[in-house]
Amino acid sequence: MPVPTGDGKQMLHVHSLDMELIQLLEQRVQSTLTAKFAQQEDLIRRLLCSRAAEHDWEMSKSIAAREANGKTQGLQDPEQFASSRAANQRDWEEVSKSIEAEAKSSQILREQQELQPPAQPKVRRRESALNMKWIRRAPLSALWMGERSDGRSLQKRLQDFMRGPFDVIIGAIVILNISFMILLTEWNGSVIDQALGLSEPSPTWFSSEFFSAAEYIFFVIFLLDVVAKMCILRREWYYSQREGVMYLNLFDALLVTINFVELILLPLIAQADSQELRINHVRVIKLLRMGRTLRIVKTLSVFLPLRVLVGTCIASLGAFFWSLILLLVLKITFALIVSQALQSWILDESQNLQDRLQIHALYGSFLKATYTMFEITYSGGWPTLVRPVLDLVDSWYAAAFLPYVTLVVFAVLRIVTALFLKETLESAAQDAEIVIEETRRTALKYQEKLVQLFNYFDDDKDGHLSPEEFIEAMSLPNVQQYLRFLDVSVRDVRPLFDILSDGDGLITISEFCKGLMQLKGQARALDMVLLQHDSAKLLKQCEEIHRLVSKSEKPARP
Repeated sequence: MPVPTGDGKQMLHVHSLDMELIQLLEQRVQSTLTAKFAQQEDLIRRLLCSRAAEHDWEMSKSIAAREANGKTQGLQDPEQFASSRAANQRDWEEVSKSIEAEAKSSQILREQQELQPPAQPKVRRRESALNMKWIRRAPLSALWMGERSDGRSLQKRLQDFMRGPFDVIIGAIVILNISFMILLTEWNGSVIDQALGLSEPSPTWFSSEFFSAAEYIFFVIFLLDVVAKMCILRREWYYSQREGVMYLNLFDALLVTINFVELILLPLIAQADSQELRINHVRVIKLLRMGRTLRIVKTLSVFLPLRVLVGTCIASLGAFFWSLILLLVLKITFALIVSQALQSWILDESQNLQDRLQIHALYGSFLKATYTMFEITYSGGWPTLVRPVLDLVDSWYAAAFLPYVTLVVFAVLRIVTALFLKETLESAAQDAEIVIEETRRTALKYQEKLVQLFNYFDDDKDGHLSPEEFIEAMSLPNVQQYLRFLDVSVRDVRPLFDILSDGDGLITISEFCKGLMQLKGQARALDMVLLQHDSAKLLKQCEEIHRLVSKSEKPARP
């Protein structure tokens, strides 16, 4: 056997260095893959926790940055390793020791986390109870996005109050004002009845002074409403970037101006004028009071269903116009036919004069026949208008009236009604506020059901669920049936517990409600695209690691 020469020893030494390099690379690859899979698990958990909100792109950027940083730090080109083969073996030992030290430190950190004091669940239960109270009061967007209104400025909160609750309060006052106007009109009617001798005077606690005082009170309230909105909303009082010109606010200012002229300005002028001018001022005041009734329009903007109806009417103006054109053509055509056919009978002197006058009042001219067809089409009392023709003239006229009633009164009117209903549904579906409000109500009802289910799971009433309580409750058939009713599919109970919990081994009521609300139904397309994107990125990194390892193994082979 040949004796190895010095060159052979050098080759063995280099080969041993290559093997150590490969082992070190394998260790680094294993640690890198472990970190990548941990990041993917964390990303999936974050996606499940943020499914009801928009994706947190900053988180994805930070993860991508960490991946790129780890990739540059954990992986180096094999040529750089080959250039350092002549270095001392102690360098490799120091690297191995540093890796072992890092592993030991991470192990110690995990042990310290496992040895946390048992008082933490109580703190978490208290925080979860506070969070649950906030969830019940917060809007749906704040619940999903994790936002609170504490950071808003006073000006912003006042503006939100003016656009929301304050409008509802003013709407209630407007309804109260309209009620007083109705009561005033009814009281004036009773006074007129007494003046005409139609009724006897009766004792009442209403008087003109009472209604005058009420008018001044409402005037002050509406004046303060306009002034407060002008001071708080400022430029948005008359123009909003989202809604454009604020016509309702300008309309409110116009009504307040009318009230000011009616209650303050005109009475001052009337005191210094003659009797004739006072009468003219009274007439102007009566006209201004008629304008005050336009305040009813304000209630349409305050109450959502009324606003939907008004928006539907505005959206269906085109369909309404063409429907009127169609019906008008049909009415004119039939009115011409019937009027020309009956005019010869009306001129026949051999017929009864009273019958001729009755038919003439209904169909004697084109305008009379058109108005009669208008009543037949819309009033619903067409038999009382058609029966005189059939009884007095000829029953064969039923051959003309019955097709009109069948086609126009029955078919065309119902088609027009269906068209208006379609416009109503489309208008409601396109209103963003209506959709948001409906979604919020549905989510709140769903959340209440989840709270009831959580209380049913929580046997000891301590505010959180342990794995034993969760698994035991989920195994009950009635619970599984109720979850299917809530559109939540549960196959594996233990992984579901790990998903709902944030890692402390407990599920609070906020985690339970938020997690099941996000697991409701099928996965969204956005969630699947994000998972595919991150999986493709991980696969690409694994292929790059495999390529580098394979490339580093080639020089090590004898």
